[in-house]
Amino acid sequence: MRLSLGSLVFLSASLALMGLGTYLLYARWLRPPIWPFGAKTTVRTLMWTLCLSAPLGQLLWHSFNQTWLGPIASALTWLGYVWLGVLFYAGCLIALSSLLLWLLHLFCPPSLLLRQCVAAACALTTLSACTYGAWVAARGPRLVEHQVVLPKLPPAFDGFRLAVISDIHLGPTRGRGFSEQVVAKLNALDADLVAVLGDLVDGSVESLREAVAPFKNLRAKYGVLFVTGNHEYFADTVAWVEHLEGLGFRVLGNERVEVALPNTPHRLAFAGIHDLMANRRPQTGLRSDLPAALNGWDKNVPLVLLSHQPGPWKEAQAAGVDLMLSGHTHGGQMWPFRYVVQRANPAVLGWYREGASQLYVTPGTGHWGPPMRVGAPPEISLLHLRAAAR
Repeated sequence: MRLSLGSLVFLSASLALMGLGTYLLYARWLRPPIWPFGAKTTVRTLMWTLCLSAPLGQLLWHSFNQTWLGPIASALTWLGYVWLGVLFYAGCLIALSSLLLWLLHLFCPPSLLLRQCVAAACALTTLSACTYGAWVAARGPRLVEHQVVLPKLPPAFDGFRLAVISDIHLGPTRGRGFSEQVVAKLNALDADLVAVLGDLVDGSVESLREAVAPFKNLRAKYGVLFVTGNHEYFADTVAWVEHLEGLGFRVLGNERVEVALPNTPHRLAFAGIHDLMANRRPQTGLRSDLPAALNGWDKNVPLVLLSHQPGPWKEAQAAGVDLMLSGHTHGGQMWPFRYVVQRANPAVLGWYREGASQLYVTPGTGHWGPPMRVGAPPEISLLHLRAAAR
């Protein structure tokens, strides 16, 4: 696969950022006055190897993932992303401990022993957070159920079960085995409908054909709906749309479908929009267009909007959407990164309500980058739609 200019820029920026973080970690924690013979060179070599492994693994995987180099590329990428997680928590703790020591210095210069104890505590905290986060991510998505009252929902639809997944990110560190696990869990729910909220893949159709193949076995009474996420636009978006439709997904690109129950005139509408990234990728020929998705909607019919990003939340409220479902944020994925994510999104995790409109932001089903989850465990959401008491 030939990497795009955007992908190369991203990999270069990632390498520069990880290189800076690695240098600061070594300089701040791991450069004592005296090392045992050879240890300094060993530590330094290991750290820079880990720093380079993610970009190198990504380059190898995107080019040779279907050869014998594929598993090696995946392992390198996984190790590099683990190191990225270490750098994240180490960076946070270095900043916090430096501030603490500076404040102490205003009153009494901290001793060498105190500095060493602070460094040891930060290192232990980093190790604990990363180990816990890796365990949460590795055990897979949990099932989270919600009772959702929709005032306009006809009694005939009371108890309608909607399964929601998002942000699986199949790629170098997640493959066919994870797809099979997710599909098995979803099929066991026997949901009425499944909604997939984008960021399913991180690569081309050619690279991930086998990884997504299990989704052909995904079953729901009224089908599987899909909307694109921003990561689908880092590959051939149109090819992915066509491929997923071939697997049985109903891709909603600024469109609306309705579910009708037998022997009843009542309906439940589902609308879906292309991700906002489409507006920055005109070469795909796709756009995100909420008004087009809602055009002609009878507002007496309850409507569920699928949008990968929660960005259109205000627009959806103004349009009278009953329930909006989004992903994208990963719930911050690794606390306290949530506080950065909320600066760029109107909603980050969980339930939000404005008037008669509701929004649910799922933390996602997989992970991206570091294979860790701290404070935002991955989930499969099962929404039980309920009619209001009359």
